[in-house]
Amino acid sequence: MKQNDRVGMKTIMNKKWYLILASLIMLAGCSQASVEQKENDLKIVVASDIHYLTPEYYKDCDWFEDAMLEGDGKMVTYADEILDAFQKDMEKQQPQFVILTGDLTFNGEKESHRALAEKLKQLEKQGITVAVLPGNHDLDSLLARKYHKDGYDEVDSVSAKEFKEIYQELGYDQAVHYDEHSLSYRMDLNEQYSLFMLDSVAHEQKGATMAVGDFLSDSTWDWLERQLQELRKDGKKAIVAMHHNLTEHFPLLDEGYAIDEYEKLANCFQEYGVPFVLSGHMHCQHISEQSGVYDIASASLVDAPLQYGVITLHPKSMDYQTHSLTISTDADAYFDQVSRNKLKKDFAVIEDEAVREAMLDVVVRANRYFFAGNLGSHLEECKQMEGYLYYGQEQGNALKFPKYYLAAMMQDAGDYQSLHLDFDK
Repeated sequence: MKQNDRVGMKTIMNKKWYLILASLIMLAGCSQASVEQKENDLKIVVASDIHYLTPEYYKDCDWFEDAMLEGDGKMVTYADEILDAFQKDMEKQQPQFVILTGDLTFNGEKESHRALAEKLKQLEKQGITVAVLPGNHDLDSLLARKYHKDGYDEVDSVSAKEFKEIYQELGYDQAVHYDEHSLSYRMDLNEQYSLFMLDSVAHEQKGATMAVGDFLSDSTWDWLERQLQELRKDGKKAIVAMHHNLTEHFPLLDEGYAIDEYEKLANCFQEYGVPFVLSGHMHCQHISEQSGVYDIASASLVDAPLQYGVITLHPKSMDYQTHSLTISTDADAYFDQVSRNKLKKDFAVIEDEAVREAMLDVVVRANRYFFAGNLGSHLEECKQMEGYLYYGQEQGNALKFPKYYLAAMMQDAGDYQSLHLDFDK
């Protein structure tokens, strides 16, 4: 049994706080505009980074929730309620497919995988095909733990073989072709579209040790190109889902998020007419283009604004729109508290408390909108806040990271919650 080490726990939870911002996940209102679905259309829901932890692994830990509030914004202890709300939304949405782009579990706990798989099978009972793939937190994890009041105990994680066995009925049973050397597979959505579920964790490079991720192995590259050639010969269009991003979306999130050799991969997709990729990993709702291929990065389903995407695939085009869940707890307020906990130390140099709080309010709100993907719609609102003026005055000059970060967010402000694409072929 390990001794209670709260500092160590916070270190674990801070892994995704790359330059603070990676985990400042935001809540923002999003348009619920619907796209008319016709007979030949496909409706697909995509969600990412559930980070599910079975309640059995934290129910006896009185400090776990405090650690979450010092973490990266994931509402881990609300995951069951969030998944229940997601299931109810799927009853209304009635998509043909639900795609989950990795980081299914908190840190790869075998029992978390098993419990989540049972929950996802409820969607299958509604006639919805669920397809999953692993993320960097899901396999061979050295951080799989059960938490209690005195610390934590290590628990079993899963190997690639065990992952496939647990999720056999959640995508793998629908595969028309597997990559024998990874957890990648291909499934046909209809006569026109085929979906690649790409394993970007490359766990086979490490055997039984912790997965490294961020790249495709040589064998997976070969498999992918052969499959793309086959689809082109058959006149089908490929779309792709993977955990890591196809491109670097944001200057301050340019390390450890895009897949290795992303330019090469994007060029390959462009050659074979892949119009877009569905990814996750950075917990930020964002859309970017690489070599003419769009990467739609989904925010985490368990981070405010509890967001997922709805894709309507038409014969010659697609429409994408985000939707948010509502639960009993204010997800916006939850994340704002996490944001304040992380950022307040940077504002300690501002002596006037009222000025300090006003300036902090601005970056917290702007950050919320940015990570929700709609800061562009709220840019003027942020600029009208009382604390914004101080960033151009002496108080702003006293700040380093917050001023730079606010400016970077505002420079990239846009609408990343929706997308329409027309296909050339």
